Amino acid sequence: MQYLMVNIVMKKFFIWMSDDHGWKSVLAVVYAIICIYDFIIVPVWFGLVRSQIPIFDFVQMLKDTDPAVQIRLIEAYTFQHDPFTLKGGGLFHLAFGALLTGSALVAKKNSEI
Repeated sequence: MQYLMVNIVMKKFFIWMSDDHGWKSVLAVVYAIICIYDFIIVPVWFGLVRSQIPIFDFVQMLKDTDPAVQIRLIEAYTFQHDPFTLKGGGLFHLAFGALLTGSALVAKKNSEI
């Protein structure tokens, strides 16, 4: 019985996906989830897990260390998140933008006819 229900749900899902609006909706939702993850969740996580050493203690700690180690410590202390989807010149966003824009223009053209 459960297999039959899953089979029916999957058939309905694939019929909906083959419909003109199904894949566009999934595309928009996937793009939104990826952007939320890359621009909101990961930067917040980086901010929360960064060491919370007060700056005065940090400077005192740097005085007695080797210059090469100082550079590494400063880099670790001041690290900022670099969004994954902006690497490669933002080609990821250009590709998704082209797909979403193209599908919206085709839908508008089809509705005018």
